[in-house]
Amino acid sequence: MLPGTLVIVGGPGLGECSSMRRVLALFLALILLALAAVPVSADTVRRTWRASIGTSGANGTATLWAYLDGDARLLLNLHGLRPAATYAVEIRGGSCASLGSVLTRAQAATMDAIGGFYGYRHLSQAQMNDVWTVARKGSIVIRLASGTSVRCATLAFNRATRVRIPAYSIDLPVIPGPSGYPPCNVAMYIRELSQPREPGVTMIYSHARRGMFLPLLSASKINNGAAMIGKLVYVYTSDSKAVVYKITQVRRHVSSIQSAFGVTSERLWLYTSEGPNFTYPKLVIVATRVKIVSATYSASHPKPRPVSC
Repeated sequence: MLPGTLVIVGGPGLGECSSMRRVLALFLALILLALAAVPVSADTVRRTWRASIGTSGANGTATLWAYLDGDARLLLNLHGLRPAATYAVEIRGGSCASLGSVLTRAQAATMDAIGGFYGYRHLSQAQMNDVWTVARKGSIVIRLASGTSVRCATLAFNRATRVRIPAYSIDLPVIPGPSGYPPCNVAMYIRELSQPREPGVTMIYSHARRGMFLPLLSASKINNGAAMIGKLVYVYTSDSKAVVYKITQVRRHVSSIQSAFGVTSERLWLYTSEGPNFTYPKLVIVATRVKIVSATYSASHPKPRPVSC
């Protein structure tokens, strides 16, 4: 993902899902094209996944770093497995309870005399393209197998869980964006884009309704939102952090979000509709990161209560 975080504010018609998914698919394609054109450092991390192997991590950890140049590195830090055994290493879609297809295989890992292993495995851009086809929208797992000795764990990444904008009394749980009509009483993130602290655009959106993003739409109508500049936005993440952003731009009457693919630094965009259905233009509020602070588990893990609207 290109650097940046995007928050989109939407009206009652925000979730005209078939149209929105077409727009997002085009938007994602443009982002991928842009990544090929923008020079990046080979060690710029695009996303990090982590897994605890065995019950409560009894058999170690796996860490997968995906880089902006397309390839990835997998670190296996294992112990307590079958001594001297060679384990196949797979990344699969789905969950450990309901395994999906094999997305890629890494070089096998041979345990030492006491069942331990520490080492890196390289994954090519072609391998990671297969991983990303599922990881953009769904979950992935790592599976280690040597005969009847099998371990499986979810590869999880840090994601947005809550958005708070004190100046406008906005405080909403954040959930993954659905494939259908967006629910009320929550904000959502676009799965295909970046998360806070990742390079690229993080897009968070909600309906322009009372208790949601309506205060942003209302404020944008006063002198084109001039008073909104400098206001702070707090986006909490699943690793109990709060990423603090400052609003830098208010873009009214936006008909396309395709320009986001050209962003080359981390940004937050808040998004909502300016009218009652998907045909109306959108409001996009752009913010840049100011700092990262620690948060309590309870503050960063609110209970989402989405309702149909």
